Parts: sequence; C-alpha cells; structure tokens
Amino acid sequence: MVYGFLIHSLTSARTLYFSIFFTPEGNNDQKKIRQQTITRKILEEHLFRNQCHEMLKSSSSYSNAEMEWFRSLASSEHKPRPAMTDSLDTNREGVFRIPADSSFSEPKFVVWQQSDSIAYTLICEPYENLLLANNFISLFITTLRDHFRVGPTVLATEIVSHPDDILVFLSHFLPCGQLLFTNLHLAKHLASVAEAELLRES
Repeated sequence: MVYGFLIHSLTSARTLYFSIFFTPEGNNDQKKIRQQTITRKILEEHLFRNQCHEMLKSSSSYSNAEMEWFRSLASSEHKPRPAMTDSLDTNREGVFRIPADSSFSEPKFVVWQQSDSIAYTLICEPYENLLLANNFISLFITTLRDHFRVGPTVLATEIVSHPDDILVFLSHFLPCGQLLFTNLHLAKHLASVAEAELLRES
C-alpha cells in the first residue's frame, strides 16, 4: 500500500496544494513535519538538477567524459534525456529513499514528477513497485489536466479549490492506497467513471 500522496509547489516547501496519507502513522501529530521533510528534499533535488543543466548550457570547456557525467546527474532516472534546448527542461522526475527516523518508523521511497511548477509525489513502502508508482503519477497528471481544462498557471488554484475532485479520482486510480496496473486505455475508463460520479454528486 502507498504511504501517502502529495501535490505541492516546486518554489516553496511550505506551499502544499493537496495531501493524503493512507496509514495511521501518516496522520499522527508528526504529519506536518513529515510533509515538510519530503517537500524540502524534492526542492533540493530539483534545484540541483537545474544547476547541473545550467552548467551544461553555460560551459564548453569540459571534456567529453565530464560532460557525460554532468548529463547523467541532470537527466531523469526513467526516461532518456531529450535534446538540450535554450530553455530549461520543464519536466523532471526522481526517486529517493528516506531512512527510518522519528517521523518514519520504516524506510520509505519517494517518487516524484514535475509538471510546470507543481510536484506530484508518492511516498511508497519499500516493497512497492516504483515503476508502477511513476506510471500512476504520469497518468494522474494527465487526468487532472483533462478534468480541470485550465492552463498550468491556474491548475494549482483548481486543485486547492476542488480537493473533493482529487479524492474521487484517487479513489479510482489509487483505491485505498493500492497501486494498480494501469495503461492509458484503463486510465481513460477510470477517469470517465470518476467524472460520472462527480456529475451525480453535483
């Protein structure tokens, strides 16, 4: 079972748009500390990748071996790096491990993806399939964009204003925190079922 799911800003660790935890521990009095620990770590990773990318763009004095090393740091874990352009990549993703401490009784893996200035983050138990987690995030981002039908600059506002919509979609895409084997066809079906449920409730 997935431990939790967050939607948050990539510009401030204090800006949280949506949060849900699926375990009693996740919802205890350490919840806020837990959220900030994760969002800060993601912001640090995101900043580091941007700095690596900027270094690649701004310097032509490195050897081929050094350039390949920088590319490996700045690139995504799961997808081939696209050709570099004059602008920064708008979408990044990552995976990292959180050790057990006062906030987490057991180690966790965190899988995150960037979409514009928003990060979508799954906190997973060590036994979870991280590829499934990454796939869920990709499909969920697409589903939310299709549902709200707004530009990236106002998507965060829609998420904050409609948490019940997010919960309904999660109940189908991530039922009780369980990751599903989902392809694009199934994702469209789940989205249509969720849309129909929202229409009935409106």
